[in-house]
Amino acid sequence: MKVSEAIEILESKVLRSEENLKHFPKESQGYAANEARIIAYNIAINTLQQLDEPQAEKVEVPDYVAEWYEVNKGNLEFNIASAFHRIGRNTHNPQHSIYEWLNDSNNEPMQTLFKMKDGYTVKPKRWVVVNKKGRYFMHFNSDAEHPFEKVFGFDASDGYPFTNRAKAEAVATLVDGSVEEV
Repeated sequence: MKVSEAIEILESKVLRSEENLKHFPKESQGYAANEARIIAYNIAINTLQQLDEPQAEKVEVPDYVAEWYEVNKGNLEFNIASAFHRIGRNTHNPQHSIYEWLNDSNNEPMQTLFKMKDGYTVKPKRWVVVNKKGRYFMHFNSDAEHPFEKVFGFDASDGYPFTNRAKAEAVATLVDGSVEEV
């Protein structure tokens, strides 16, 4: 039960006890009992209002997953099943990133899509710089022997993840390379 639900239940009990007050003379035990209930319920409500309700952790997803979710959230279960059915029958568009994402179990696609109901954030776009040999820019070495030596890796995951495309393009110019979104 959520804290807010408990508060609603207690508030309804306060209203019921206030209604019961009308049925007893002020000096009676019934009146006093209902007054005591109202006080106890209000103390409980005030205590509950001070509690922090745990918030569901928002998942972080790529922009294309967020777009797919927004289009399909009205009938989410059916649309997820349809997408996996298309993947299974190989009738999906392999160029569409959502199918690649859904087919990668590391993304935990089912859990992630259902968690998105509690809110989500979109991963910021990232870019890497690739030189003409297909290697990914990692950083400039700046020691005394090799000032501004360029260091490259073999995989996109080795590349420095730029969050600003203009900065990635500036570095691409310096290393005679190009920019790829990852």
